[in-house]
Amino acid sequence: MMFSNLSRRDFVAAASLALISNPQPFAAAAEPRRKIPIGVQLWTLRRELAEDLAGTLRKVGEIGYQGVELWFQKWPVAEDLKKIVDDCGLKIASAHVNLKDLLLDFNRIADYHRKIGNKTLVIPYIPDYAKLSADDWHRTIDEVRLAARNGSEAGFTMLYHNHDFEFTTRVGDMEVFDLIFGTIDEKLLGAEIDVFFVADVGRDPAALLRKFSGRLKRVHLKEKAKPGSPSKNTELGRGTIDWPTVLSAASEAGTEWYLVEQNCEDRPALESIRSSLEYLRNLGV
Repeated sequence: MMFSNLSRRDFVAAASLALISNPQPFAAAAEPRRKIPIGVQLWTLRRELAEDLAGTLRKVGEIGYQGVELWFQKWPVAEDLKKIVDDCGLKIASAHVNLKDLLLDFNRIADYHRKIGNKTLVIPYIPDYAKLSADDWHRTIDEVRLAARNGSEAGFTMLYHNHDFEFTTRVGDMEVFDLIFGTIDEKLLGAEIDVFFVADVGRDPAALLRKFSGRLKRVHLKEKAKPGSPSKNTELGRGTIDWPTVLSAASEAGTEWYLVEQNCEDRPALESIRSSLEYLRNLGV
């Protein structure tokens, strides 16, 4: 619309008409929400996988999940696993690998994960943590650092997955959680934050996620059940965690994957993960 030959009155009228047809003509277009893929931590499906690996993963894809985070009691042959995952239309988001295996058998671990196309290794747990002395903890954190350095130098993204004990165990005047992430270079070790355990020790999950901006790579979406429930976990949206706020914080902090995980004590695991995905989709994730 040209205004060069209009009177002031005509100009105002024309501008008003433009506002009616487009209430925000000069506002910048809203940026589209960053799309973050949703996967399943396979520990959730441990019973189903033991009976039928290919069939279970096929159902995961049919439900609508985009990927999986690997966990196996007994790892399949690499070539077989890759074919199954590919045939199911799934991506490998990451894999939980025992710290001991990373330290004692790294070359085999690295070769296996290159074959299946996985680039992210997660240290999932510290065995016998309750028995560790202060000196033991310092040695263990040195081992985590070594595993992270070896993996990083080999081209993998290395992450650490928290439980509750990292917050409730102290070495001197520091929580183990702070000792791990505060003393290991973030270039070597990123974070996979399990929201349930953060909430379960009385912390604010969203606030913690924001503190890990740039270092946060994976988020475990695990719901804390309401007081009085028979189990500590439930499906997303049926418990006490403020998921819209948590998801917003995770997105702002740069997470690359959301990973649903449940104990599935109250209902079949496939039914459980279907319910959780429907909840996330209803939130627009």
